[in-house]
Amino acid sequence: MSQPLFDLDLKRVSREHYITGQAAINFPATGGTTGGWQFLSYFDRESGIAKVSLAGIHYPDTTGFFGATGIFDSTDLLARHGRASEERPLFMADHYRAAADMIIRWALSESLYCNVEVNEWFPAEMDRQRLLDLLEVGRPKLCMLSKQKKVDAWLLSQSRY
Repeated sequence: MSQPLFDLDLKRVSREHYITGQAAINFPATGGTTGGWQFLSYFDRESGIAKVSLAGIHYPDTTGFFGATGIFDSTDLLARHGRASEERPLFMADHYRAAADMIIRWALSESLYCNVEVNEWFPAEMDRQRLLDLLEVGRPKLCMLSKQKKVDAWLLSQSRY
């Protein structure tokens, strides 16, 4: 049986299994210039269902690529959006880490297509550069796994990065 694409609640969220992928990319982070209204499709306040992907469960564990960079305690932020957790802290990837996690997931797969759209998701030059800087941190591990050329070719396909 294949692994489900999402957890439907936040019970397994931890520092190790933080929220990542599309749910984190679209979550409106405080002070950020990225994110979007689509977070409502991942965090349905009325039904109480959260469709989230977790690092190390639905996504590869990318700690070996990026360490703890971009993982933050999102307990208060999630509570402001109707997702209170009194029993334990909740962790989420910031937009840059979530995108980098998605890129690593793709790089490790056999897929030819990466669904991260650098220019669309990170329209400001400063935001694009922050993502590229994070990917640079993961370069040694990608090289060791013979996946850096795949990522480099994909980056070239992104018209202006």
